[in-house]
Amino acid sequence: MGRLIDIRWPELDVTVVAELADEQNPEMCEEFWQDLPFKVLQAHPVVSGESLYAWTPTISTAPVKLRERLIDCPVGRLRYSQATGNKFSVQYGKSTETLAQPVLGMVLPEHHETLRKVGRTIWNNVFFEKEMMFVEVSPHHAAEAFRGKGRFAGLRGVAAEFHAEAKRIQTVEPEDLRRIRLGEIGDTGNYGQYFTAWDFANGMLRDYIMYTAYPLLKLVDTLSPKDFVAAVEAFDPAYSEYLGFSGLTTLMEFSGKLRKAIRETEDREELRQLMRCFILYGNRLCAWSYHYFPWYLGMFFGRRVNGHDFPGRWHPTFEKRGEA
Repeated sequence: MGRLIDIRWPELDVTVVAELADEQNPEMCEEFWQDLPFKVLQAHPVVSGESLYAWTPTISTAPVKLRERLIDCPVGRLRYSQATGNKFSVQYGKSTETLAQPVLGMVLPEHHETLRKVGRTIWNNVFFEKEMMFVEVSPHHAAEAFRGKGRFAGLRGVAAEFHAEAKRIQTVEPEDLRRIRLGEIGDTGNYGQYFTAWDFANGMLRDYIMYTAYPLLKLVDTLSPKDFVAAVEAFDPAYSEYLGFSGLTTLMEFSGKLRKAIRETEDREELRQLMRCFILYGNRLCAWSYHYFPWYLGMFFGRRVNGHDFPGRWHPTFEKRGEA
């Protein structure tokens, strides 16, 4: 039997219990366990169906033995996607994507009906309402909590600076992102509008951190230190300089510090820590950018599906009519 965790949504006063897949993916579950407890923004996918996800304060590179396609995931399935932002997911209904993600565990059956109610509420919040709604994950039995130093112990220099800022903005919106979404970056966006600048920044941030920086972290073990530095120098500036122009000045400053720090060491563990902490900070930016992005604009680009006269919004009358 795997270790038990509590998953709590404090704003909804709801808690469910889940079992980790300790036998199927032991190394990944252990990395996840070592970073408990945590509290982060609760998100919901906007393209792949009925699940919840959240960017965790974990950067996992553990080997994975068991993956499952999203369309095959049962209600209650826990997933942990290392490659798409180190996101922790909870399945509450049907998914539509065919890609496979690592299995993290399973919510106990007696809580499955509760998950559906939580999922609908979070969807409306992410898509339209934009309230601050968090998820808290902790060991079910406090006595079993990890007591070691953890993988982020003993940080120094710029790695410690990245980590400290990541922790600070875990539950507080970064000022740089707030200014972008309010249109307070005066040089971005043509002819008085700033939605285009906001859209570009949101998309490029996602590509930079989740699909470029994380793969670079995995190259630490396969490239020589010299070649690793060359890879970072080749990929990083195009992202960080544009995002700095868009208003993410702290991110641009941190990327400069990262490149300088990796040029000054050949120690692979130090390179890993630098990249982990930088990505940890970047993931927090991704979480906040995703939360406040105006997905509700999708209501103007709707398809008539299951009687949804107001595309994008979920309303309980759909289920009452048997149309959900």
